[in-house]
Amino acid sequence: MFMVVGAVWFLLRRRIAAYQVYIITEKFRVLPVRDKSEQVRGMEVIGTLFCSLLFFAGAVIVALHTLLA
Repeated sequence: MFMVVGAVWFLLRRRIAAYQVYIITEKFRVLPVRDKSEQVRGMEVIGTLFCSLLFFAGAVIVALHTLLA
């Protein structure tokens, strides 16, 4: 399941990052609006790291399940 979520997150990371920046800057007004493209790029990098972590954790779980079964 982690691998599926990580893969979907990776495929949709630009749209998710743009939506996150929109929510943070427009709805909650937490961050000031500077350069939206730079903020989206930063959120995209964080999302890529997050989906890599999810995918790697899923692969480890599958490998351990296979080895211990």
